[in-house]
Order: sequence, then structure tokens, then C-alpha cells
Amino acid sequence: MGGLLCPPGHPEHSYHVETDLNRRPENRGGISLSSALNEDWIHVTVCAKVARLLGDWECSKLPLTNPAVQDWIHQVLGYFKTAYLPASGSRNVADLRFTKNLDPLENADIHAGVAFIRDYYPAYQPTAADFAAAYWGTKPPTS
Repeated sequence: MGGLLCPPGHPEHSYHVETDLNRRPENRGGISLSSALNEDWIHVTVCAKVARLLGDWECSKLPLTNPAVQDWIHQVLGYFKTAYLPASGSRNVADLRFTKNLDPLENADIHAGVAFIRDYYPAYQPTAADFAAAYWGTKPPTS
């Protein structure tokens, strides 16, 4: 429902809005919390509950310096390792540019991973160490 890349403790890891309630539970649909807020067909009481969940997380989210957040940052940078935003700024994966020819630190403002992280932590400024520690999948052993 959208929680795959969310930061540690984010409610989208555990919650979504179930749709198609007239269907059997195994045939129902769902929508992520953040997407539900942008839909006018979602009932206002549901939107209020979603806004409260997201707002509570925003108020109590772990700081950027937290080890779990640092690990999340490295995973997001690894996931979007060679992905850059196009000139339009689109975040649609079909529009991203993939190249190994750009220095991610020099091009941090158009790096898709940095843009994603800044959705949750607007003050985030990547370092060379962040890009060096980037990974996706199994965390590499530390030496």
C-alpha cells in the first residue's frame, strides 16, 4: 500500500485504507494513507483519522541522527542508486533517468533517493559517506 520505503515507525508500514467494503475481505482493495488524503471519495471521518495518524508520526518521528533512520537513508539511496529526476521534476518511476555517469553528491538535488528522503526529512543533506554506505537488500557486513 505504499509503506515499502517509508521511514522507521511510519504508519504506512502498518496501516492502509481498505476499500470496496461490500466485497468479501479477501477481495477488497486498499489505498495508502497518504494517497487517501488526496481522494475526495474517501469519507471525511476516515481522512481525519488518516491525518491524525500521519500527523502523530510527523510530531514524534525519529531524528535524522537515529541509527535506524541512518540505515533507512542508506537503503533509500541504494534503492534509487542511479535514479535522477527529469527536468520536469516528475517522481513517476517511468520518468526517472537512470545513469551511472553523474556524481550523486554533486547532483543531490535531482537524485531520486534524496528527493524521496526529503519528503519525510526536508532538512536532509546527503554526504559522501551516505552514498558510500548506500545499499539495497541485505545489509553489507561492516569491516
